[in-house]
Formats: sequence, C-alpha cells, structure tokens
Amino acid sequence: MKLAALRSTIASYRGAPPVTRAFVVARFVVAPVGPLEAELRGRSGRVLSLGSGLCMLERYLAVQNPNLEFVGIDLDEDKVALIAETRHRSPRVTLRLGDATAIDEPAMYDTVLICDALHHFPAEMHARVAQSVAAALVPDGRVIVKDLDVAPRWKYHWNRVHDRLVAGPEPIYCRPIDEMAEVFESAGLVVEAKRRLDHAAAPYAHYLITLRRPTDPEGTDGVAETVDDTA
Repeated sequence: MKLAALRSTIASYRGAPPVTRAFVVARFVVAPVGPLEAELRGRSGRVLSLGSGLCMLERYLAVQNPNLEFVGIDLDEDKVALIAETRHRSPRVTLRLGDATAIDEPAMYDTVLICDALHHFPAEMHARVAQSVAAALVPDGRVIVKDLDVAPRWKYHWNRVHDRLVAGPEPIYCRPIDEMAEVFESAGLVVEAKRRLDHAAAPYAHYLITLRRPTDPEGTDGVAETVDDTA
C-alpha cells in the first residue's frame, strides 16, 4: 500500500462525520489492498464496482492508476450522497444507487470489481450477480472477485462477528474459493487465476479470483490452478 495514495484517499473525506473517517481508516487496516492494486496495474477504461459503500478502495485505486474511471453501485442513499458531496476531491470515482443483480448496461465496462460484497448477498442470488456482471463486461473484459472463504472455521466465525459489528445482524453467505469460481464460470466467464490472500495467523479468510469474458462466447482457455498464499 502506497502511503501517499493512502493519505490522499483519507483526505478526500474531509468534512465527513468522524465515524465515517474512522471507518475509512479501519477498512484499510483489514483489507488486502496490495493484490487488488496489482491486478489493476496497467489497465485502463471503466471499472464497475459492486457494493462500493464509501468508495475508499475505489478512491485509493484511482489515485494509483490515472487511466481508470470507477463507477460504484450501492443501495445506501446516504453513502451515495456523501460520495457526491466529496467527489471534487476524487473526480474519477462516482457512486450511484443500483442493484447488482440488474445492472442493465450491456458491454459497458472494461473491468468489474466485486470486493467483499458477495457474502452480503443470499447464496441463491450469487448466480444472478454473476450473470449481470458478465453481461456488463466488454469482450475480453475482466472480473476481480475478492471475498471470504468458509474455512478455516475459526476465521469464518470471526468474519461473522466482524460483519455483525460493522454491517448489522444479517447473516453472511460465504462460499469456498472453488465454488465461487464455478458460479462465475456458469455465467460464461473464464477463470484466469484464483488464490488465497490470507496468512495463517490473520483472522480474515480472504481470497482473490480473476476472470475474463471470452471474445468468443464458446471459447475457453482452461482454468488456472488454485494457489494457496497462506503462510
């Protein structure tokens, strides 16, 4: 994580309530930003981000890559208003109200980012999200999924506690990395890589999946093997 970009991102929330600014800082403490930054390095175009919340990740990534424009979707009207009020400090990041299962913007985005959002959707909706995302991508566009595994179980239970403290009492719907990859493959996307991001002693079971919309809808290039980065 680059310190100058982090400072710029945090400064973009000047004027927001103290609890909001504290949440932004805390998010960077627990989220593995480096791998996402690496995935977007060298890319250009429009990035659709689902469940963006306060857009702190998108603002950080926009500082790091001036060739990207981020369009976030969220269901929280207050967050949409806050991002609009502070957008002059991060003009390449916008947030609008929207439903991730009904994007209805065919072939509009070069990349779709889904960071820690899918486990907030009921499991039966994951396939709808994947289909909606696949339709929104340009041919050869990429999807980056960062989410939480169900194992090891102590990490899963800690993640449940964390989400209840941050997001409320609603249940979470995590899937194993291979199962989540299959959900997106069923929507016509091709897995390029999948790997664990967490370390043995860290309490968050992060993983990362990257996928591509093939130029030929019938084309497949094979599936990359899972890489375990745990230490």
